Amino acid sequence: MVVFVVVGMGYSMWWSPVVHNAGGWVIPGDIWSTWRAAHWVGWGAVGGVYGPDTQLVTFPGIAVLLAPVAMLSGHLGLSESIAPLFLSTPSSWFLLGPASMLLGSSFLLPFDAIAEEMGASPTRRIVLCWLAAAIGFQVVVLWGHPEDLLAIGLALYGFVTVERERWTLSGWIWGAAIVIQPLSLLLFPLQFVRIPKRLRPKVCCLAALPTLVLVGTPLLSEWRQTSRVMFHQANFPILDHATPWIAFSPHFSASSVGTGPGRILALVVAVGLGIVAWRVRPRALGLIWLCALALCVRCFFEAVMVPFYLGPAFAVVVLAASVWASWPRLLGAWGAAMAATVLAFHHLSEWDYWLPMVGLLALGLICALPGISELRGPAMADGHTASELEHEHNADGGLQPI
Repeated sequence: MVVFVVVGMGYSMWWSPVVHNAGGWVIPGDIWSTWRAAHWVGWGAVGGVYGPDTQLVTFPGIAVLLAPVAMLSGHLGLSESIAPLFLSTPSSWFLLGPASMLLGSSFLLPFDAIAEEMGASPTRRIVLCWLAAAIGFQVVVLWGHPEDLLAIGLALYGFVTVERERWTLSGWIWGAAIVIQPLSLLLFPLQFVRIPKRLRPKVCCLAALPTLVLVGTPLLSEWRQTSRVMFHQANFPILDHATPWIAFSPHFSASSVGTGPGRILALVVAVGLGIVAWRVRPRALGLIWLCALALCVRCFFEAVMVPFYLGPAFAVVVLAASVWASWPRLLGAWGAAMAATVLAFHHLSEWDYWLPMVGLLALGLICALPGISELRGPAMADGHTASELEHEHNADGGLQPI
């Protein structure tokens, strides 16, 4: 994580002057929306985080985490690059940059913990950290979205706590993951089916509580503005990559469309994967691969793709491959991620971008695909029925730890 921050800040401050002989720093524009929302949280005005001056479109958990840093920046009088005043070297970046990169790179901790629990060698774990960090670089440093990887990391920690039957802690961790980035909801159905029936209401209530508080407050105080942001989920095909699914999206203006239908479809598929996991009871490795599949499905159905959307999916693909796959397959999964990253920086037509992107995601999934015994689980492989396994699961109060 320290190396991630050092390299990220070095790239941000020196890339333009050294490589392009130009002034200014390379700072992702999206981070300033989160930074402005963090100011509102720090001022105690959570209800205003979705105002037109913030342009925040995700849940406000990341703004809460950055609020103390924003207050310190304001107290020190550091400059910020916020419309309509765009600065090439804002001094607040000395605080915001390292803070966002630390939060964004923290996903390496659960990745390493899960790899260790599943028996990966130290060499494999070291390689995993470097490969995953390279994937996360464009998400956090180039695009300024630490919340995506932070939420996925928390969600994976949620899997570990459930496997260890720490139900209350799991509920709070899932609540943190969801309120930071609702993308983590795609993984929750896979976890839900592994929780004993009598404990599911408790875990779900704890998981929903942070979102109810932090999203419910602006909904009550600024319903019109907040509901427009939450329900429209607007994106801009002129700036990003339109895909063939844009034909099924509502058009709000000449330059913006709603991405809600594709995301609802991805959530439906994620629920279907949860049902599959309930039927076949995969082992831990098979479950991680299904998590990667759920995140890839999100990319399959997006009407407008932004390059950093690929990061969480490929990161979990590499995690699954690092545990068991041969070195060529592991490097193949990572190579697919790098190729997709390069492709994402080229503006192509709908089909010319979507087909290669889907092909690279599929290649990564194939490289990380575990054996049938991992996907079906030990009980199913031994001939037990799903109903027998469900009875054993309820009697024991949960599955055995990873």
